[in-house]
Amino acid sequence: MLIESEKKHQNVVRRFFKWLRYRGAKTAAYDKKIVLMIVGLWVISSISLIVGGLGTPSGFGMVIDLVVYMTLHTVVFLTATFLGGFLLSLLYIPLPRLLLAALGYSSALTYYILSEANLGVLFSGVITAVWMGIALCLGLILVVIFHKIWSIPKKLGLVILPLAYILLIFLWSPTIEYDSITPTFSEKSYITPLAVPNPADEGGYPFKSFSYGNGEDKQRDTFNEDVDIVSDSVDASQFIKEWKDYREFFWGFDETALPLNGRVWMPEGEGTFPLVLIVHGNHSMEYFSDSGYGYLGELLASRGYIAVSVDQNFLNYSNWTGIPNEDMSLRAWILMQHLLEIKRFNETANNPFFGKVDLQRVSLIGHSRGGQAVAMVADYERWFSEDESVEGMTAIDVKSVIAVAPTDTQVDDMRAEPANVSYLTLHGARDGDVHNYHGDRQYSRVIIPNDSDLFKAGVYIAEANHSQFNTDWGRMDMRLPGGLFLNRQQLMPAAEQREVAKVYISAFLETTLNENDQYKPLFKDVRYGKEWLPNTQYVTRYEDASFYPLVNYNESNNKTVLSQYIISEGIGFESWEIESSVNRAGNTKRSKGMVFEWDDNAHYVMSLDDSLRESLSEHDFESMIVSMANMDRDLDENSHDFSQVPRVEVEFMTSDGISTRVDMEQFKSIQPSIFTQYTIHPWFDEIMREGKYEEAVEPVFQNYELPLDAFYEQAPELKLEDVTTITLYFSEGPGKLMMDNIGFNESE
Repeated sequence: MLIESEKKHQNVVRRFFKWLRYRGAKTAAYDKKIVLMIVGLWVISSISLIVGGLGTPSGFGMVIDLVVYMTLHTVVFLTATFLGGFLLSLLYIPLPRLLLAALGYSSALTYYILSEANLGVLFSGVITAVWMGIALCLGLILVVIFHKIWSIPKKLGLVILPLAYILLIFLWSPTIEYDSITPTFSEKSYITPLAVPNPADEGGYPFKSFSYGNGEDKQRDTFNEDVDIVSDSVDASQFIKEWKDYREFFWGFDETALPLNGRVWMPEGEGTFPLVLIVHGNHSMEYFSDSGYGYLGELLASRGYIAVSVDQNFLNYSNWTGIPNEDMSLRAWILMQHLLEIKRFNETANNPFFGKVDLQRVSLIGHSRGGQAVAMVADYERWFSEDESVEGMTAIDVKSVIAVAPTDTQVDDMRAEPANVSYLTLHGARDGDVHNYHGDRQYSRVIIPNDSDLFKAGVYIAEANHSQFNTDWGRMDMRLPGGLFLNRQQLMPAAEQREVAKVYISAFLETTLNENDQYKPLFKDVRYGKEWLPNTQYVTRYEDASFYPLVNYNESNNKTVLSQYIISEGIGFESWEIESSVNRAGNTKRSKGMVFEWDDNAHYVMSLDDSLRESLSEHDFESMIVSMANMDRDLDENSHDFSQVPRVEVEFMTSDGISTRVDMEQFKSIQPSIFTQYTIHPWFDEIMREGKYEEAVEPVFQNYELPLDAFYEQAPELKLEDVTTITLYFSEGPGKLMMDNIGFNESE
């Protein structure tokens, strides 16, 4: 019986393996005539792999990456196709099994690449479906073309639809829902452009360029065998809890020996020169960022500054290792170590820096996360007061800070509040990376002391994005594949965007480090730079110690009692309330404002008490400042025609009945909001990156300056201290505005 049982078992096993062989032979039964469709899937999935691979560099070089990725992909594609087809054959699925298996693998690969780029579940699914449609159409076209029996007319007829689908996808012109701005320099202006040299023009200093570093960089000769000055390494283990093996393998060092690498542009000549450090933000670690500010380094050196582009690539994100913990603290700390290292160079004989650096005239420029780092350095005691390694910072005077499209995250539950520095922020309305205007939030926290020459300014640039400020970062604000879906039709050319940076940065340094006030008007009103800047829409803010605030909504929760000195009343508004300003993501900014919404006409009356008017008599004011943001995004869709903007007039009335009214449009029109479509299709804005791009507008405050002479011309006998009411008349609605600061500027 035992022998008979064993025979039965052996027969079952033989029959099972015979069945497997039979089903294996039948795997391709339905695929024989459409093998080329599988080839089409391989081609399209290979393109997916190449695009994803370019966004996921290994650090060994693009060619090596693509060879390795394609080899592995081809092996996996063939394996998945045959195994998948075999499994479908076992299930007796009466369909092209190899094709289905290849389609399943190709779809999974494409979806994985898209989802790993954080593009969102729905978006990744939609794009995968469209892309697989292309693969199937390509395969069908190949099948038809290489069919040996069909006539040419029949082949042409059969390829029309699949070819039309492919052409529709590849030749389709992106849909731009918002494609209009209001160029700043097209409006009539009472302002005459500055008759001084363009600050972006090359200066008269010859200069030399060189590098410093620890001489052990595995990736770049500039900081290895070709390094000109050997610098120290620093131990950052107090910040970094884990430095992954791949990161150490790639760079050749761990957290205990981070290098101080810098690219230097130094003017030649006698005397000392101001020092300007430039630091990049977070980009792919394997795609280096530090050389992308050479255009600034060369310009600044020719104009008499020592410019240094600081290398912090080893702190950046990698698909293989993520990003080091506490990287924001570390970026600021490394920047201070560079300042201290340059201080040591300046005191070391036979060093190119020896005796050349004016450490009492230092400015810091940061881009993206670097923009947050420089603000933290300007307020470093908030985080590093007990860090003995930065004690030497007391001998270095950081005069000014420039934050280009900065981040503004909390570090240890705190954000930077720079004091005793001048501050400039630049940001693009088309920024697809740091899509919120965080520089505006930093601006609100910068403290300008009384009786100082310090100032702060913000410039919001309609057609600028994130990456074009760095020549190494290209035009995409996302790594591949996400960058392929970003809308670039609304962007200004890269050279123009960098020209904006050169003009403002150079003018700012002239003002803050060289005390050259001839460029200061540029920060008060961009139209002073009309001859130098691209004609796009700019939204600007400015404040210095001469500003006398009349109303501060941050200090009041009562819309009628603004202070013990001012009572207000709104007449004819749909609503008028004190609200917090918010960014695109709906997060509260630091500043509050009064939000006015009206249909036709309305007015806002502020009554001033006697003690306030007496205080006004003690000052010599030259202009009135009103800071407002257009909230037209909250109105109905039909209001977004970009030509309909509200009108605001300001009226002064005295106790004895003298009144004078000035139309703000006489000096600057209310600007429409800047609407941005981030992706190549409006619907993608809603679903890509979990709706990060869903909000097309961020209301941004614009300063409007009304010279008091305009009021005095109408009423020469008018005295500001006699004004009992200031009334703002709103017309040409419907409209919605948020008013931030109201005050006066003193005469210089």
